[in-house]
Amino acid sequence: MKTSQIISRPGLLLSVALAVLSSAAAAFSGGQHWLEVHVFDKQTGKAINAAAVCLGTTARPDQFGALRTDRNGVVRFDELGQIPVALLATVSRSGYQGRKQLLEPLRQSRIVEMRIATGGGGPVCNAAAAAGDAKPSSGLDIERVNVRADSAVGGQVLVSVKVSAAANQIRISEKADFAGAEWRKLEPAVPFVLSPGKGL
Repeated sequence: MKTSQIISRPGLLLSVALAVLSSAAAAFSGGQHWLEVHVFDKQTGKAINAAAVCLGTTARPDQFGALRTDRNGVVRFDELGQIPVALLATVSRSGYQGRKQLLEPLRQSRIVEMRIATGGGGPVCNAAAAAGDAKPSSGLDIERVNVRADSAVGGQVLVSVKVSAAANQIRISEKADFAGAEWRKLEPAVPFVLSPGKGL
């Protein structure tokens, strides 16, 4: 009698453990899901259009896509399916400080709001810009750019610019899309290190 009770109890525990695992798996089933990211200006609360939004994991921040927000500051990632791991959303836009936010595993479709502050720096999402996104919105024109070798440091140049109005930040890059370039303080001569093999 005692022997049968000892044998049946582990069997009961095993059944309970299997039931818990089955319910956890069921939480991630149910077809395709979507995730919307709404991007707002932290100070004004206004929607930010043309912000770059990446959705992925910490290992690969753009694994599930890199898109631009519409005129309402919204981007939607469709057909995400079952994602039982934590997600990472990265938002950036010219003139704003980039931001990352960890999200819970996607068990159902949902909306996430992200607010970014004006400024520069922070994480960058490299979403392709739409044709109209490249137009300047600040009203500034670059009137002159001067690039000269830095005699004090090899492989470095000094960049000077003249703009049509007051400015306090600059981005410098060897890439046409400025991918990965961070905003820096605008000084009379801004130092920039060239990639290996680039001529001066």
